[in-house]
Amino acid sequence: MIVSHQHFDLNGKIVLERIVFKTPFVANREMQNEACLLYNIKGDIKLYSALDKEMLLENECILMKCGQYFTTHPPNINQIPSDVVVIHFYPDVLQLVFENNLPIYFLDSSATKNKPEINRIVVDTILQNYIQSLLFFFENPALVTDELVALKVKEVILLLLNTSSKEAKKIKVILGDIFNPTKASFKEIINAHCYDNLTTEQYALLCNMSLSTFKRRFGEIFGENPASYIRNNKLKKAARLLKTTNASVASICYDTGFSDTSNFTKIFRAYFKCTPIKYRNMKD
Repeated sequence: MIVSHQHFDLNGKIVLERIVFKTPFVANREMQNEACLLYNIKGDIKLYSALDKEMLLENECILMKCGQYFTTHPPNINQIPSDVVVIHFYPDVLQLVFENNLPIYFLDSSATKNKPEINRIVVDTILQNYIQSLLFFFENPALVTDELVALKVKEVILLLLNTSSKEAKKIKVILGDIFNPTKASFKEIINAHCYDNLTTEQYALLCNMSLSTFKRRFGEIFGENPASYIRNNKLKKAARLLKTTNASVASICYDTGFSDTSNFTKIFRAYFKCTPIKYRNMKD
């Protein structure tokens, strides 16, 4: 449940945003012509994109390129609301911020190919101070003007470009992608998350499809329904791990995307006609 949602806009778009919410919470986001920086102030976030996934703890930060995303926020045992700040980057807003003198490397299409969709950013004192400055303005919104919003967007870009060569490369690639977007294939998305504990609806969301369209497309490509294909691939991976590693059954259960060991054992027995322990002890 959202407790508070504050935002400052430019060109009719949300540019600076702070969201405070109670967990558990799930959020979906389509960014087809947009990138963003997400700073997690409080709480834990599990973030999924078409090809990547990340777990964010408190005071961790990521850059996200164009694409389809959803986040899950597990319950907070202390009942403390989660708190995130998001800075959105749009092509027209960046043109405005840089007064139509956009740095040339943002327009380099070769830099965006085969790059991660989610990039961790090192949180140093400079970035922490920048986030604190944003929190001050969220607490004093009457002080905020369009000119100030544009200045804060430009400021964070310049800070990231000047902190280290590694961070600079990330921001160039991410911002370049909104001018030269790339798209993952259907197969790439399924293979990237085949062993995650996702629902069919969440797979459809990552593919930016309705549930019915996703199921139809899945059948055309893989020749069976999504639930059976993904479950069977998880079981085959679990079987390989049982034979080739000393990992516990519980560890293998969670590593292959099952939610609990009892359900995993039941499904495994139905497929292989024996329990995971018996399968591990069987001679090849």
